[in-house]
Amino acid sequence: MRKLLTGLPSPGQLALPLVGVILIVVFTILAPSEFLTTGNFVAMFVSSAPTLVLALAVTTTLRSGDFDLSVSSNMIVCAAAVALLVQAHHWPLGSALAVGLSVGLGIGLVNSIIVVLWNLDGFISTLGSMTAVVGLGYAITGGNVVYGLTGPLVSIERSKLFGIPLAVVYGWILAIILIYVFERTAVGRLWLFIGGNRDAALLLGLPVRRLRIIAYLVGGLLSGVAGIILAGSLGSVDVSSSGQYLLQPFVAAFLGTAAIKIGRFNILGTIVALYVLAIGESGLVLLGAPVWISNVFDGLTLIVALAFSAVVQRRLFAAAKFHWLLTVLRHPVKPGVSELVRDGSVTASRQ
Repeated sequence: MRKLLTGLPSPGQLALPLVGVILIVVFTILAPSEFLTTGNFVAMFVSSAPTLVLALAVTTTLRSGDFDLSVSSNMIVCAAAVALLVQAHHWPLGSALAVGLSVGLGIGLVNSIIVVLWNLDGFISTLGSMTAVVGLGYAITGGNVVYGLTGPLVSIERSKLFGIPLAVVYGWILAIILIYVFERTAVGRLWLFIGGNRDAALLLGLPVRRLRIIAYLVGGLLSGVAGIILAGSLGSVDVSSSGQYLLQPFVAAFLGTAAIKIGRFNILGTIVALYVLAIGESGLVLLGAPVWISNVFDGLTLIVALAFSAVVQRRLFAAAKFHWLLTVLRHPVKPGVSELVRDGSVTASRQ
């Protein structure tokens, strides 16, 4: 029975999903004919599809201990590139998609060079690259909105699988792949270790630089995928809208550390947090709240998520220190073993 219970999630892990359930119940009571409908939930999933993929990108770099603030501008530029190649230049869809993904991967590579190889601050550096990439987006579009997209790009993403648009399904597939990478592969576990203690990882001889570069490349590639999903689902691209897609992925990633795997950046927690945010915003809009309320909601939620993450990290550190002290007290060093320091090396010999 004890083994069975230890396999169950703790109340803390289920707190955020429970908040989502409570929000659904509350908004269903307040707006029964509008909120709890298939159309509303499908619209919620579709509008969150690009943001979901961006949140996966953000979670990947955060797990390795880095920041990438350029994900939203990267997405917009990739979307604009694909849209222009398909609409204005009549490229084959496959070639246009390859270019879009290459642009996203290239921006991720540039970020990795600046942050990892040049050893500059990730937050400030990617803030600069975000601004530069937005300028690049204005350059390739001429400052105009690319609209009126038709053809296979739009039709494929608006097609449905069991009533769910493919744009949403693509994001879920990517999430499943990343869950496997995070939890079942050496790269995912090493990202977690590097993000938690980079100095210790360097002392152990781990390929820290290589793993951080891979995280940036994955983030850039996912941003490109998000751009393709955005262009196909909306049928238009507006470069000036990049800012509105920046905050929510970070809110979801940090709030996700309060779910499923407490204190860790994890994909399932990010997904739960993103949809809790989407439920809250959708319900508020249906209740007639002003448009600006979503920005206030996201901003306050990010502050709460950051505060919670800081508290959890402190408690985890204190618990680890207490566990170490308890282990030392229970298992003291035997008196028959002495440490001798000779020529800068430590050896152990029995007396």
